[in-house]
Amino acid sequence: MNFKNYLESQGKSKSTVEHYYNYLIDFLTFLDTDNTEPENATTKEVMSFLNILQKRGQSNKTRAIRLTVISHFFEYQIENNHRSDNPTKLIKIRGAKQQKLYPTLTKQELEKLYTDYKIPEENDHRNNRNWFKHYRLSKQRNKIIIGLMINQALTTAEVSRIELNDLALREGEIYIKGTRKSNERTLKLKSNQIMDLMEYQFTTRAELLKYQENTETKTLFLSMPTIGKQQKNKQSEKLNIWKNLSKELKIQNKKFINFKQVRASVISIWLKLYNLREVQYMAGHRYVSSTESYFANQMEDLQTDIDKFHPMG
Repeated sequence: MNFKNYLESQGKSKSTVEHYYNYLIDFLTFLDTDNTEPENATTKEVMSFLNILQKRGQSNKTRAIRLTVISHFFEYQIENNHRSDNPTKLIKIRGAKQQKLYPTLTKQELEKLYTDYKIPEENDHRNNRNWFKHYRLSKQRNKIIIGLMINQALTTAEVSRIELNDLALREGEIYIKGTRKSNERTLKLKSNQIMDLMEYQFTTRAELLKYQENTETKTLFLSMPTIGKQQKNKQSEKLNIWKNLSKELKIQNKKFINFKQVRASVISIWLKLYNLREVQYMAGHRYVSSTESYFANQMEDLQTDIDKFHPMG
C-alpha cells in the first residue's frame, strides 16, 4: 500500500489525497537535501522544515495543516513497519488558530433542510388570520435564502447585501460583492433557483416592498414587520430574519447548529469535488489558507492527537 492508498483508506477524497501528497513531496524533498531518510526523520527535522515554511511566509494555520500531513505520513510508516514512532507528537504550532469545527452535514442532509422547509398553500386553513399573509411571504423569502446557503455557501452578511442588479437570471448567475475580508465572485445558480428567484423578484418581493420605509430600495431580500404591528409601521431595510430562521431549522433538523455550520458543510463537500483554487474562488476566500483550513473538517483521529502535542514557539 502506498501513501495515497493509505489516505484513501482513511476516507480522504481524491482532491484531499492529491493536496496531501503534494505537501508530502515538499517535506520529502527537504529531507533529501538534508540527506535524511524518511524513516530516520526526527522531531528536529520536522521543526526545521516548519521553520523553513515560516521563512517562506506561510501562516501558522497553513503550517499546522502541513504538520498534519507529515503526521499522517509517519502513521503510514508505522503501519508498514518502517518506523516505530511519530515524531510530530512532540510538536504543536502555537498561535495556529484553527477553523472552528462543526459536525458537518451531508449533501443529502443539506438538501433536506431545503425540501423540508414548507411554504403554506394559499388555501391553508389559517388563511383568514391577520398574520397569515405576512407568515407566508416570509416563508417564501426564507426558502430562497436557504437555497442560496446550501448551494452557494453564502454567509448571512452576503445574503443581506444582495441587490437586484446582482442577479443575472438569464445567464443563470448571481454576483456576490467582495468586502475587506472576502473576494467578489460570480456563482452559477441551479435551474430550480433561477425559477424561484424570478418568482420571488417579481411577485413575493413586490408584496414585501409594501412594508418598506424606502420603497426604492434595491436590496433583494426584504424584512417583514413584526406580527401584530399595523401596516403603517414600516420596516427598515436591514434583514432581521436570522434568529427566527435558525430556530425554525433547529426544530426541523436536530443536527442543524447555525448557518456557519451550513457554510462549512458546503465548502467541505466542494473540497471533495473541485481543486483548491476553484473552492477558494467559490467560497470568496481572500487567502488560500482560509480554504485549506476546511480540510480540518475531514481530519479525524490524527487531528485530535495533534491538539495534544507539547507546545512549540
